[in-house]
Amino acid sequence: MSVIANSAVLVRLNISVWGASKRNKELEQEVARNKNADPKAMRMYDNLMVGSTGHSDIHKHAADSRLWHTQGTNPFDERGYRLCPTSLFLDYKLQQNQRRGRFWSLVDTFRVKYLSYRETAKLYRGDIFNELDYPSVEEACSKFAWNFTVAPVPESGHICIDLPEQELAEVRASCDAEVERRIEMAMEENEVRLKKELKLISGKCDDVGVDDLDEDNRRWHDSFVTNPLKLCELLKHTNLTQDPQIEEARSTLEGLMRGKNKDMFKDSPHVRAEAKSKVDSIIDKFDW
Repeated sequence: MSVIANSAVLVRLNISVWGASKRNKELEQEVARNKNADPKAMRMYDNLMVGSTGHSDIHKHAADSRLWHTQGTNPFDERGYRLCPTSLFLDYKLQQNQRRGRFWSLVDTFRVKYLSYRETAKLYRGDIFNELDYPSVEEACSKFAWNFTVAPVPESGHICIDLPEQELAEVRASCDAEVERRIEMAMEENEVRLKKELKLISGKCDDVGVDDLDEDNRRWHDSFVTNPLKLCELLKHTNLTQDPQIEEARSTLEGLMRGKNKDMFKDSPHVRAEAKSKVDSIIDKFDW
């Protein structure tokens, strides 16, 4: 347990954004009457910030930051804490600080332009515009929040309570077992990520029925190569238990994608066949 405790920390990132929407029950009733329907069959919401990008910019940045946080860490508990390897923590913290700064900069811009955003929305909303739908700028901005927490991985040796030694040993054993269970669950995320990436590569490189593929599936993007390589680099850090299967699969995938680009896969059936054969062999070998 001490090995994991020294090689990872727990991080939690909670981001809140004002919804900028309001349910329009009056419009629901009107549409229901016109369509001979029950109002309970629908939900209609007004976009209070329609016509401006200030609010959507914050929303997009928050969503992107949540995704970045999730992809760079492994799940740990129901409270939202996730495992971050100490070898990645300095870079993670730097990026977190930069993202937090960008978030509050966008909120400050929103605060300054809030009234003009409301006037723009008035032009778009027409007869459904109601000034009472809009909170004050202070209330709207109070809905934005960025909360970041760091905590150590718990160890039973930190327990300092007045219990007889036998009971204390039982408590410590129970704590150790629970933390070990959570660590095991966190490590399962490595397998999930690898399995998803391997199956994506296998499916994309499968030339069976290629003439029947739609236009989207015929397209090749740089991310087909860059995403697996990013995952392989991340797994060097997140494989905290040094699982040999994860490392073997990671190493094989990295060797397969290193030095290649999307055009090599797009233009060469041989490259695609070789890639599919290798990733399928990994999936079969580890029963993924």
